[in-house]
Amino acid sequence: KKGEGETCELKSSQKLIREQVVLDGKTVTADALHNQHKTARIIIEKGGNYLLQVKGNQGNLLKHIEEVFASIAPRYGLAKKAHGRIEQRAIAVAQTHAMWIGFPHARSVVAIWLKSERNGKETIAVRYYISSHELDDHSKAKWHLLIRGHWGGVENRNHWSRDAVWCEDATRSRNPNLVGNLALLRNALLSIAEQERIAYGSLPAFTEAMQANQKLPFNLITKAL
Repeated sequence: KKGEGETCELKSSQKLIREQVVLDGKTVTADALHNQHKTARIIIEKGGNYLLQVKGNQGNLLKHIEEVFASIAPRYGLAKKAHGRIEQRAIAVAQTHAMWIGFPHARSVVAIWLKSERNGKETIAVRYYISSHELDDHSKAKWHLLIRGHWGGVENRNHWSRDAVWCEDATRSRNPNLVGNLALLRNALLSIAEQERIAYGSLPAFTEAMQANQKLPFNLITKAL
């Protein structure tokens, strides 16, 4: 997209939702940047529901949700090994109301606890969400899938690839055309790399191999044309 910065991303997402003919009950998931009253209203007006992460950019809202779950002890599931560490997750969902919490069309709040252990060191992180769905619209398993689906799909496969590996957010240009064109190039390269990187095991390993042998990326681009 053209433009840069969080304001541009926020406005672009709101415009994209408005341009949808109808959301027809679909659930829009988004990170804390998009936890805005205006975004929530647009989603509801288009016939959808929202599930939005809550962080410090909505300080009063975050404080309210933290108080809701303060007395709830997480019930962790089975331990699983992932990303080189042992993980256990827990989820709790509580009822709320737009008038109580001060957020348009809110009906429920969600807490996800992640307890992980790496090299004998244990850490616990909690993420909070707010939704227009009623508490009983989903089972706890379905709530969990909605949240994991967002982070596994949008954040991990898209944002992590573009930023953490290819340093998109480190771009210092203020030229909207340049930033937009670079984003298009990254999209095209990620599409080309999607199948080819399997042989290397991961995107970082694939990227390192491309940097080490300049003939490889040219061969891939030629093959894709």
